[in-house]
Amino acid sequence: MSQHEDEKLDAILRSRRTEAPSSDLAARIIFKAQGRAQVQNVSLWQSLRQVLVDLHLPKPAYVLAATLILGIVLGFSTAPSNDSTTDLYSASAQAFLDDEGLL
Repeated sequence: MSQHEDEKLDAILRSRRTEAPSSDLAARIIFKAQGRAQVQNVSLWQSLRQVLVDLHLPKPAYVLAATLILGIVLGFSTAPSNDSTTDLYSASAQAFLDDEGLL
C-alpha cells in the first residue's frame, strides 16, 4: 500500500469509536460453556461400537451385499475349465468379431 493509503487507514482507525470491555465477560463464557457437552475419555471398544452404530445399514442392504458376495464367490468357484467346449465358444466368438470388423 502507498503512504497515502496508510495514512487514510490510520485516520479511520483513530476516528473509530471504541467500546469498553464488558465487565461480565467471564460470567458469559462460563454460562455458555455449561450448556455444551464436555469431551469424555472414550475407550477403544466404545468408540468402535459408536462407529458401528453410526454406520448401521438397514436389513435390505445386508441382503443385497450378501447376495452380491455370494454371486461373486459362486462365479469364481464355477469358472469354466479349459476343455474343448470353452475353446469352441471362444473360437466362434473370435470368428464373429473378425467377420464384423470389430477386431
